[in-house]
Amino acid sequence: MDKEKYIEQELSKLTWSSLTAFFPYGSLFIILLCILDYLVTPENFSKFFIYRLIAASVGMTSFVIIKLKKNKTKYFQLFFIFVGVLFPSIMVESMILSFGGYQSTYYAGMIIVIIFVLGFLPISVKLTAIIASLIYAIYLLPILLLNNIVNMKLFFNNNMFLMGSALGALGWRYFYQRLIIKNLSLEYDLSKDKEQLETYSTQLEDLVEERTKELSVSE
Repeated sequence: MDKEKYIEQELSKLTWSSLTAFFPYGSLFIILLCILDYLVTPENFSKFFIYRLIAASVGMTSFVIIKLKKNKTKYFQLFFIFVGVLFPSIMVESMILSFGGYQSTYYAGMIIVIIFVLGFLPISVKLTAIIASLIYAIYLLPILLLNNIVNMKLFFNNNMFLMGSALGALGWRYFYQRLIIKNLSLEYDLSKDKEQLETYSTQLEDLVEERTKELSVSE
């Protein structure tokens, strides 16, 4: 196996391992934040709890499927990454639209989604950019279509925080991903050096054995 294939294979293993932590932990976090709903908007508590329950159920179902699935292909992996992005993002956006629209403090929930997804999953920079753009689009497009934006300063402020979080996560993922790839590359080189040393050791043992036999015959 060449170095590029080895790195790709190890990154895939690491991503699957991260997904098995991401879904249960994320689902638990989603449910725990219902305390915030009760304190901030008690009138929406029941509705928001249903939203959270749906998103958490999808997360736990995804976790079970991943654990049971034997043949884990690249497309199967991508499917669950996007499931992990779409459902919490749609959940948060539904809360935003139900509680204040573009003026809602729940826009911070999108920042949490960005941190969770891009923090947990060791994905490529390209995929990170796609996911960050998707999360931002899920936030922005329904607001532009359904809200009458009066307070432009607040709208601009919320968008700057979201874009800043996405760009920060993108930069962090870029440097962290390079570090992972560098470590895997070093690991591959060390394994190849070890194999070569083992080959040399075997050849040396054979040579010593052959010389010993020759010496014995000579004597």
